[in-house]
Amino acid sequence: MKKKLILASLLFAVFASSCSDSSSDEFDNGNAGAAQKYLKTVTITPTDGSDSPSNFTVNYDSSGRVSNVTDGVQSNFFVYQNNNLANVTGEGEPFMISELYQAPYEAYEIGEVLNYDSKGNPTDIRLFQENEYGDIEEFTAKVTYDTAPNTFFYTLKAAGIIDVLDNVELNLNMQSLPREIIKAKLLLPVNNPTKVVIKNASGSVVSTTQTDYVYTSDKYPTSATITETSEEGVSILAVAYTYKQ
Repeated sequence: MKKKLILASLLFAVFASSCSDSSSDEFDNGNAGAAQKYLKTVTITPTDGSDSPSNFTVNYDSSGRVSNVTDGVQSNFFVYQNNNLANVTGEGEPFMISELYQAPYEAYEIGEVLNYDSKGNPTDIRLFQENEYGDIEEFTAKVTYDTAPNTFFYTLKAAGIIDVLDNVELNLNMQSLPREIIKAKLLLPVNNPTKVVIKNASGSVVSTTQTDYVYTSDKYPTSATITETSEEGVSILAVAYTYKQ
């Protein structure tokens, strides 16, 4: 995980799912009365000391819109026209801010979302990965969620990304859309993921990622512990969140 949380670039196969409601409608329906909080910093620290902490900062303009997102090395700059997001420039991946909630799938190519729950959270996802021999292997991810509102939603909205996603028509022509937009739309959760179990084609578990959050009274996390267990061992990340005042 680490810096790849934002910088990883996932390739896409053909998507066969659709989602009729807008991202805003799904979020509002699943989180009635949710507080509106905007991320200022996200700090990700491997607890074993194997790497330096990754620090991500979100900056805002005088109108409350996201002006740029930086990890201290690479930055995305958000350009607006008529108060709508017109372009994202800079060294990092376009839509790099949305990569944060896609982190559990960073090592895989996304095939399709097989199922959503009643709130609109993607719960079953088909994944692909090229093995050391060049063969493509298929995996599935099973995702469970808590009832807290997606930590990143209002930050994405302040960046104009939610409006962009609301205008995405997921149909047979969606392959012509930029893959960053398609990925962000398909994987955008309404709530916060607590567990991701990835299995191979034989049904054997290859990795389990458990996230434990520490929430404030308005259900926004101040910290989280992400524990990934796989055949390579156990890795633990400590995540700290701060919000714009």
